[in-house]
This record gives sequence, structure tokens and C-alpha cells, in this order.
Amino acid sequence: MKKILLLFLLLLLPLAVAQEIKIVEFKVDGTMKITVDDVGNAKVNEVWKFTPNLYLQMKQTYPTTYMLKREFENKRSDTGYKNMKIEWDDSNNQIKASYVMLGAAVNKGSYWELNLGEGDLTLSTQNENTIVLTGVQPLFGGQGRLVETITVVLPKDARNVRFENGSSDMSFHTKKAVKTQSFWDSR
Repeated sequence: MKKILLLFLLLLLPLAVAQEIKIVEFKVDGTMKITVDDVGNAKVNEVWKFTPNLYLQMKQTYPTTYMLKREFENKRSDTGYKNMKIEWDDSNNQIKASYVMLGAAVNKGSYWELNLGEGDLTLSTQNENTIVLTGVQPLFGGQGRLVETITVVLPKDARNVRFENGSSDMSFHTKKAVKTQSFWDSR
């Protein structure tokens, strides 16, 4: 009887220890498509897919999409936003956003410069004027991560595209000189 009881306890011990260890990882999978036009504005479509628990926390923190929009617009002061639309997709635990970034690419005279925001990005592939980048960023003090794939479509006549891994800036040339429309000109 003692052997059976001891065996029973030994079998339950790993289960008790396993229940105490709780690994929680917040993971966000993101995709972004940026299409830059001839005057440096960019049409952007983004999708962020959350774990179910994190999605519920996001909805509690930002009960309206207007709150998300305000948070988003305050992130960068070097560009203006137009036609911003943000929506919750409850069935897929996703947030979808589309907008136009005015002055996303800046004409520096002989070349254009595009800043993609924060984070270290890695070039995945490049095909003529289309560049695919990937980035992984820690979230919530290292308790989570954002894994993002960014597709950048430059103007058709873009050439000499330069991007350095670990950076968030890219530059490119176009065949014709173009006067840029700044954010302030569009108001």
C-alpha cells in the first residue's frame, strides 16, 4: 500500500509543478503595406493580429477606435495623417488600419528619403521597386514581441534603392525631379 501511495505521489508531483509554471507571451503579428506615390505621400494598410488575451486587453484599454487613432497620430510628428480608418476585427483578434501619410518620403534634391519609424528592420527581399522588410521588437518590457512584415512599394521609376539592415531609413532616386507637397501645404 505504501508503494502504491508513493508511486501515486510521484506521478502527481510533476503535474503540480507544471501547474505552477505559467508562461505568458504576448505576441503581435503585423503586416504593413506602404505604397509611396510620386510626391512622397504613402498609402498605408496595416493589420495587427493579437493573441486572444492581449486583444481583449487592447479593447479594454482602447474602447473606441478614436482613442487608438489619437495614440497613433501622436507617435510621429514628422508627417501628417489623412483619411485614417481603424477598425476592430473581433472574429480574428485583429486591428486593421488604413491611412495616407503626407510627406512620408522627403525629397532631398537628388534623392528621396523614407523613414519607416522605430525599430531594427532586416531586408528580406527586393524586386525592382518593391522591398520586403521584417522586424521583431520587444513589447511590454520583454514579455511580448511584435513580429512585423513590411512591404514597401516605391514609385515605378525608383532606382538605386538603398537600405541598411538594422536601420529604419531607406533612400532612392527617381528619374524626374518632383516638387513635394508638404503636410503644411495640404491644410
